[in-house]
Amino acid sequence: MSTKKIETDSKGIPLKGPYPDNPPVAVLYLVMTTVQTFITTAIAYYVIAKDNTTKTDAKLALLIEHDLGYLYVTSIIYKLGFLLMGINAGQTRKESKIHTPDQHVYQVQGAEGSKLGYVLLQNDDQAFGRFNRAQRAIANYLETFPQVVFYTLLAGFMYPKEVMILAILLILSRLVNAIGYTKS
Repeated sequence: MSTKKIETDSKGIPLKGPYPDNPPVAVLYLVMTTVQTFITTAIAYYVIAKDNTTKTDAKLALLIEHDLGYLYVTSIIYKLGFLLMGINAGQTRKESKIHTPDQHVYQVQGAEGSKLGYVLLQNDDQAFGRFNRAQRAIANYLETFPQVVFYTLLAGFMYPKEVMILAILLILSRLVNAIGYTKS
């Protein structure tokens, strides 16, 4: 594991960000996700093709009979929403020059004339505030995600197409919220 020292200013903020100047963050995230998706899809295809039995055919017939393919599309919609929120956060990470594993930037508040103060998330309209809000938008998404998946599966078995449409609306609203929150 590399322990390369990151050059920082007097307050401990890195002078250079973790991302290269090119390609843009969106391209970098899309390429990484495409490679990951290709590898996992190839593995899944190999496993299914290798296990070409009547059991596999029966499971596929069940999916087709009940229109459950929409649930698979719904999972892709959730992944795409998370990717787009990640691009938003990645762009703000690049602008703020904050390296991983740091997830937020904090600032001491109310310490004038005292050695004591409060450590709060920096929440301004500068790069650090936007970075913190982009990170919080993802955290807000992930805080409810287990329940969303649970209810998606329960309702999706009965109403797969309708649940997919609701998932699209959910992701669109989450993206609008994440981008608006980041910029606020």
